[in-house]
Amino acid sequence: MLSDMLYPASQNNHIITIMENSNAAAVEITKYFNRDLSWLSFNHRVLEESQDPQLPLVEKIKFIAIHASNLDEFYRVRVAHLETLAKLGQYNDEESASYQDILTAVRKEASHQTSYLRYILATSIIPGLEENNIILYQHHEEVREEHLEFIYEYFNTQVASYLQPIWLSNETTPFLEDRQLYFVWQLSHKNSSERLILLNLPTEHLPRFIPLPKIDNKHYVIYLDDIVRIGGEIFLENYKIKGCFSIKLNRNADLNLDEYSGAIAGQMKISLEQRAFGAPSRFQYDVAMPKKLVSLCVDLFGIEQDELTPTGRYQQMSDFFSFPVPANSLPTLAKWKPLKHRELASYKNYFKALDEKDFLLHFPYQSYDHVLIFFNQAVLDQYVTEIMATFYRVASDSHIVNALISASKNGKKVRAFVEVKARFDEANNLLWAEKMEKAGIEISYSLPDIKVHAKTALITRVKDGVTKTYGFYGTGNFNERTAGIYSDMGLLTSNPVMNEELKDVFLYLYTGKQPAPFNHLLVSQFNIIDRFKELINNEIRVALNGGEGKIIIKLNNLEDREMIDALYTASNAGVKIELIVRSICRLRPGVPGLSENITLNRVIGRYLEHSRVFIFNNDNDPRVFLGSSDWMERNLRSRVEVVFPVYDEACKEEIFSFIKLQLAPYRKTRLIDQHLKSIPIAPGLECGDDAQEAFYQLIKEK
Repeated sequence: MLSDMLYPASQNNHIITIMENSNAAAVEITKYFNRDLSWLSFNHRVLEESQDPQLPLVEKIKFIAIHASNLDEFYRVRVAHLETLAKLGQYNDEESASYQDILTAVRKEASHQTSYLRYILATSIIPGLEENNIILYQHHEEVREEHLEFIYEYFNTQVASYLQPIWLSNETTPFLEDRQLYFVWQLSHKNSSERLILLNLPTEHLPRFIPLPKIDNKHYVIYLDDIVRIGGEIFLENYKIKGCFSIKLNRNADLNLDEYSGAIAGQMKISLEQRAFGAPSRFQYDVAMPKKLVSLCVDLFGIEQDELTPTGRYQQMSDFFSFPVPANSLPTLAKWKPLKHRELASYKNYFKALDEKDFLLHFPYQSYDHVLIFFNQAVLDQYVTEIMATFYRVASDSHIVNALISASKNGKKVRAFVEVKARFDEANNLLWAEKMEKAGIEISYSLPDIKVHAKTALITRVKDGVTKTYGFYGTGNFNERTAGIYSDMGLLTSNPVMNEELKDVFLYLYTGKQPAPFNHLLVSQFNIIDRFKELINNEIRVALNGGEGKIIIKLNNLEDREMIDALYTASNAGVKIELIVRSICRLRPGVPGLSENITLNRVIGRYLEHSRVFIFNNDNDPRVFLGSSDWMERNLRSRVEVVFPVYDEACKEEIFSFIKLQLAPYRKTRLIDQHLKSIPIAPGLECGDDAQEAFYQLIKEK
């Protein structure tokens, strides 16, 4: 059974939790957080940033958009999945609740967050803009007469050609596109009964927010919605407009691929076309819409009652990403210019540098140009014979892929593994794979039932008869765009034993050849679970023998029950465990007799935390690993991931410095307690504002 939400008006920080029962059986059932409510707690924390009084208004607007975009994807994927389980009548034994109960709780929390976002817009963001002489019209009837001429011209010249009005009736069944904005116009005519028109808002062709001419030194902005409302009155002049209400539909975006053998690229193209026709998962509509009209929409568009989400006059708040802030009108955060890795940059030839030592890179604190240079030098170096790389999410204008194309045309052997099942990047990955294939690159595509999520590259160089390999091991994708906003790490190394094992990984991906046992790399499908458990058990032995058993783990998501149970066991053996988990975390920290030696941190800042770090104290001789893998069932069991050791002592020290700041009591860092509440670490005793800024300054000083 699920509890109701308890929302103190002063905090607005409340996540539905499975009700705790006092009997012994319930303790076993409730030792894990629900994964979707845990993710929603992360998205609520994102929304909280838009209320930070020390954050510039421009940045607050960005967090509004991030939250809305996150929630959109959540409905398209997770809520749609829960709907399927609920319709099948499935029951979740772990949480002592049916999936219908879980779905209800998730929808309730998500709906609350949507309402809270609109509250922040109305009480903080919009007034904040007005204080800075930026007026965003909140209703078309507010529009000043001086702006009407511009609006009519914009409507007639820019908007009208994209409008596709459909008269609604019981005989018509229009299809609502996923995430497309629409109006339902309610009309009456003197000689006819009430009529309804469905009208698209052409946001795929035009900006959502349109700047208007300045008046009295004030900047004015209008929603495209209101330009359509005002202009629409022209072609509806023979009707009395009783109402105009915005609606938006989210559809199930999961792709169901049948069994395949080598034809994944073609099948993916077909599946992408089918995605647009997924079942509804959320129907948002103007709360002012009459109940009778809502009921009609339910019937016309095939909406279920639980999918109804009353919101406000305007939908799709993620469009605030493109809000047109006038130049120099609002203060912004000082930009952090990506820094050079001074030592690495001092080498003209990166291969010579790697012959001498390993180099650890921190993105976006340090420039991603170092990775581009690594690939570009491989293209031009006469001794490089082969390049191998994996691609999970390719940038739309990828310099790295273009470098590989050049290498292939220069006569080098190039192999690329392209994962075409990377959600929402499938089409872009397919496009780049086709370009590479045309350039002579040997392309391998997705494996059956497995995603390849590893972030690795291997360059082979033969000079004077001596063959050497140079590897890049990363926690983030080979993607220049996300490298500017995701906090990740990358290791450049010529370590022969690591690189030989990486070569085995590539040969497995390209040919299916089973690799020899891995002694250095932790690779899912092979040894990753057993090795992690060995490392945890070693800390347990140290603690039981009176030593300092300690584990520090930084992840995006912690969901796998086997690994959580291993941490619970370690906690009960006296091992101190410090977790830094960005979003989903099913482990309950700080529960007596279960996890009392475990703390859970969450870091939010201008960059999206994305690196995965694993530190095992090993009786004060730390073993340090980085990698692509979260501790989720899918990462550990149905993907190919590469987690790699860091052997260089200087690189280890860099990681320790980073983690120390992540765990420190900065104002923006939060502890997550055993009830999934997000709380400041040390109110009034903060060591600074932001762990990310502290790390940037640390690198800058070095």
